[in-house]
Amino acid sequence: MTKKAPDDGWHRNEAYIRKLCAYKLSSHPDEVEDAVQEVALAYCEALEKGTEILSPEKWLTRVAVNTVNDIYRRLASEGNRLVPLEEGLPLLQPAPEETAPLPEAALLGCRAAFLETLGEDELLLFRLRFQKREKLKTIASRMGLTETNVKQRVFRLKRKAKRFVEDWSGKNL
Repeated sequence: MTKKAPDDGWHRNEAYIRKLCAYKLSSHPDEVEDAVQEVALAYCEALEKGTEILSPEKWLTRVAVNTVNDIYRRLASEGNRLVPLEEGLPLLQPAPEETAPLPEAALLGCRAAFLETLGEDELLLFRLRFQKREKLKTIASRMGLTETNVKQRVFRLKRKAKRFVEDWSGKNL
């Protein structure tokens, strides 16, 4: 039996971890390399401590997901961040002001226009999930789908709604 090099697990999984981080951080491409490096460092530190990693791919995936989540938490908290003053002392800067909310009539018009674009199944899903606030399990049994499939459809419906609102507000405001 040949002994593996200590970094063999990283080299075999590096491309996968890069793809995973790039996918998860697609909205923040400048953070991808930092995430990959943090995962690599965590792997090296674990090996140095003598941690036995039986399945490097699973271990690295879990660390990568946790690292990405940490990056998103950090980015979310940067609404209030320290900004250096001329004297070198930090000053807490407030988060940028929110844009004025859309008038209710505009929101209702956007919603009506969005609902007109939905197919029969999407419209039923929209009504069950967002108007009646039913649980995924209940919706799955009513629509004859699996709970996982309903969850995916809800995710896609949210993404479609977001794109529609962005396009609609660009054209109508």
